Amino acid sequence: MTRKNILIAVAIFIVLLIIYMAKFTAINIALSRLSFPDRLKHYPYLNQGAQSENFEVDYLFYDPANIDYDTEKGGFIITTAHVNQAFEVYHKFDAKGNLIDSLVNDSSAIHTFHNEGVVFGEDYFIDWCTSGNKNKQPFVDFLNRDFKMDEKLWEQTFETNYKNAAAVTYKPSADWHSLTFYFKIEKGWLAMNTLQNDARIYQDMGSENELDFKGYPVKGNRFIALKSSISGKYPLLSYKNRNEIENQPYNWTDTKNPIILKYFKKENLQGRAPYSGLPQTWGGDAYLTLKHKNEVIRFKEIALKDVGLSTEPEINLDLYEVPEKFKNRSDVAFIILSYGTNIGDRGGNGIYIIKRK
Repeated sequence: MTRKNILIAVAIFIVLLIIYMAKFTAINIALSRLSFPDRLKHYPYLNQGAQSENFEVDYLFYDPANIDYDTEKGGFIITTAHVNQAFEVYHKFDAKGNLIDSLVNDSSAIHTFHNEGVVFGEDYFIDWCTSGNKNKQPFVDFLNRDFKMDEKLWEQTFETNYKNAAAVTYKPSADWHSLTFYFKIEKGWLAMNTLQNDARIYQDMGSENELDFKGYPVKGNRFIALKSSISGKYPLLSYKNRNEIENQPYNWTDTKNPIILKYFKKENLQGRAPYSGLPQTWGGDAYLTLKHKNEVIRFKEIALKDVGLSTEPEINLDLYEVPEKFKNRSDVAFIILSYGTNIGDRGGNGIYIIKRK
């Protein structure tokens, strides 16, 4: 075969491949629309008013968020932060899911004790989450601030404070050579530095703390950080975000799960394989149902699906519910939607609240 004939054959092959690819996409999209169940056509996107008979889904915030549940009052604290901002905002919701107050946490704050809802600074604390007081309050005392306390006296003082405190947390110093403990006592909050380079200071990769103190765990559990019922993980903004453990894949078609996939409708060919140009990823809508308090909320969201008969769509949303033992006390849940902007603009990134109408 001459060089000219080879070039002609290659050109014809490329043309035929292009025609095939075009037909492949068109045929698949047509079949997906043809087999689309008519009963699903009225499913709205989350930001278009998804609801059930007694519950509604409302959009809250765009920024990344963390969610804490107040086991005493039944309310919630949602923390939001923007990547270009040097501060966080705490939003307080009551037990019914209504926004009632907010607090800006400035850059001087160095630690947040979510278990008791307290923000700590260098020489102050703010217990707004529980008291409603937004003012910076001084510590009852700050012991061993200069690291000059006698070792024996330190041990006695520390043991007494730890034993008698209603709640305890701590943070590492900038050089990680010491910890600052915070004790919740009758008069307020007491701060106390450890001895420098104490042998009991260690790093536990499985802990939510940057450093730990052997034999003296954190005390206090009024506020509980919520984790996803879909992935089993905490939000990326969460102070408990230690997601090293691989979670089990979520089965979107398992009727035992709270969110179930009813249909994936192909809308476009989202991606092609490198070099070959073969179809690789479909873009479209995932039609879903969410079971909440014996009701069903129907909605759709943008999703991606690898080309193939047995693949499941990738749906970037998580459901956050209160722990099982508190479910009879709360009608509120949250959804965080976090798909990339390159797959469409019909839905709305951010955090949503599910609450009674």
